[in-house]
Amino acid sequence: MEKELIKLYKKRMFGEKLSDALDFVRENWRPLLKYITYLLLPVSVVQTFFMDSFMSGYTSALAGMQHMALSEMLPWLSSMGLLVVVQYVGIMLLVALTYTMMQLYEQRPRLNGIVWADLKAGVMTKTLRMLVLLFCGFAVALTCLAFIMLLTSISPVLMLPGALILMLASPLLALVTPVYLFEKVSVIGAFSKSLRLGWRTWAGIVGVIFVLYLLVSIVQGVVSMPWYMMLVAKNILTTQGGSAGFVSSFGYTALQFVLGVVSSFVTNCLMVLPIVGLAYQYGHACDKVDGVSVDRDIENFETL
Repeated sequence: MEKELIKLYKKRMFGEKLSDALDFVRENWRPLLKYITYLLLPVSVVQTFFMDSFMSGYTSALAGMQHMALSEMLPWLSSMGLLVVVQYVGIMLLVALTYTMMQLYEQRPRLNGIVWADLKAGVMTKTLRMLVLLFCGFAVALTCLAFIMLLTSISPVLMLPGALILMLASPLLALVTPVYLFEKVSVIGAFSKSLRLGWRTWAGIVGVIFVLYLLVSIVQGVVSMPWYMMLVAKNILTTQGGSAGFVSSFGYTALQFVLGVVSSFVTNCLMVLPIVGLAYQYGHACDKVDGVSVDRDIENFETL
């Protein structure tokens, strides 16, 4: 028997949000993996290159921090900046792809026979909207930093309560991305609706984020361990002047790079799970607060 369609806008218990996220990924893992590979495998290669460069420079800097000039530290600092940029690019592409596929999942007979032509327009549009959200999020982060600095200037004692308040309030903005990508609203409207929905579903947002990101972190740690151990061994032997012939060989470096690409790519694939979970949390909040599913049932009844 064909499984029931996993609706986006539906009230869910906490366990249902997690199980629906897992079911969506399990049901559509083939098209997800296909197009994640298409979009994010090149990003993973570039990300690994900058990660290796940053970690090598970081270890060297720690070993000789007192004797390094600023010009010698600039290469690994620039690698860190480029690594952050590449990571954000990967996140934007992954979110845009995942939410485009989730929309098509309800608009057509699931994702059977989906091709890139069906996804291209949606992915490009959502990537541009993600770029807008990135700049807005940067502005919000600067505002929060200014708020903390203001409290600190008034009294250092206020810094800790202010930081705690911001940390507790941050989940209220967690639904900005699905609101802005699933609905035709302005940025201000997306932030406003996220605050309104987040206020009523704060505990659910925190729970979904914590559980799914914890699961991703555990698997990521296991997958990344071989690459990390090879990188640490190479840096220790190189900085301490030991026998670095083997770790400096082409074969060792190539294997380390391949393991780094595998680690980055698997991490990008795993990030689909919390992205989908947050989307179902958004659908739950919309139905709980605004009764979206009831309105849609009425609209569908009128068209019969």
